[in-house]
Amino acid sequence: MNEYSRPYEISWSDLDANGHVNYSTYIDAAGDVRYHFFWEHDFPPEKFEQLGMGPTYTTIYAEFLREVRLGETVTITYTVSGLSPNGVRWKVHHDILKSNGKKAVSLNIEGAIFDLVTRKPTIPTPELLQLFNLIPRAKDFEVLSEINRRR
Repeated sequence: MNEYSRPYEISWSDLDANGHVNYSTYIDAAGDVRYHFFWEHDFPPEKFEQLGMGPTYTTIYAEFLREVRLGETVTITYTVSGLSPNGVRWKVHHDILKSNGKKAVSLNIEGAIFDLVTRKPTIPTPELLQLFNLIPRAKDFEVLSEINRRR
């Protein structure tokens, strides 16, 4: 599998006061695509809760290239563009494609697996790490360091 994707229809509640798709809609819809991938591989959201861990964002970079309108159906792609060997840190890439195949939005999101009790990054279970390795890899995939050292 080269990439994973799902359709998303733009609805009235996705628009801002200017009639544009609100940027947070793209981020939320991309999150739904990722959760669908996990669901389809027998790892529903409840399992994260049972394990006391879940993904959290550390960086979001969005590039808006083309306008998307109310009622349009877009396709949201999903690839992993980076993963640390122990799975604590991850990077994913999403393209939001218009029906004509042209890229409307590009999202690059970095994150970590978060312990819901200690509120700190944690190592995922072997099952979750195995699932991360099933996510289609981006062409520019990179192995991430275990710890993201901020300057």
